[in-house]
Amino acid sequence: MSILRPTLLAVAVSCFALPAFAYEAGDVIVRFGPALVAPDSESNPDLVEVDNGVGFGISATYMVHNNVGVELLGALPFEHDLNGSGALAGVDVGSTEHLPPTLLVNYYPNVSEKFQPFVGVGFNYTMFFREKTDPELAAALGGTTSDLSLSDSKGIAYEVGFDVPLKDNLVFTASAWNVDIDTTARVKVDGATAAVIDVEIDPWVYMVGVGFTF
Repeated sequence: MSILRPTLLAVAVSCFALPAFAYEAGDVIVRFGPALVAPDSESNPDLVEVDNGVGFGISATYMVHNNVGVELLGALPFEHDLNGSGALAGVDVGSTEHLPPTLLVNYYPNVSEKFQPFVGVGFNYTMFFREKTDPELAAALGGTTSDLSLSDSKGIAYEVGFDVPLKDNLVFTASAWNVDIDTTARVKVDGATAAVIDVEIDPWVYMVGVGFTF
């Protein structure tokens, strides 16, 4: 037992002996990884719901102070299926893609040299494109062809996340954003406007991955 105890202690210490780190003014942090966009959607009138979308997120942060960073969040385009609700329940409406560039100011409290949380608030601009409709939509609305357009969105975004050091200049990172995204959907059937729908998407966005400090 006298030999086993020091051995177990050495293993335990090595498991927790992550490199100490702290961000400083002038540092640049680039984070990237898979991301999930999970809408908490509702529409007025109640005609459409927005499904989850999966993509690849990336962000770049410049530390303007030891405890304050300015972050630009980007991503590859996210694609979402649009499903009918209410009077259109069970109808495949179509799909859309979007890009959600977001600029945030984050605060990095001094908590631990082995765990760095951060919280932030900022501004989001979401661009919708490649809107497509399903033939089911035109049939449900009594026509033969349909068209869909979504307006771009501006809103407030909030973030919470953390970094854990893995080795020099490399961290494991996880973040969650809540984004205010509202759009107006205009549906045309056989060339005539059939519906104008206000859609609140308001998603939670989750990303895990790695980050590099420069």
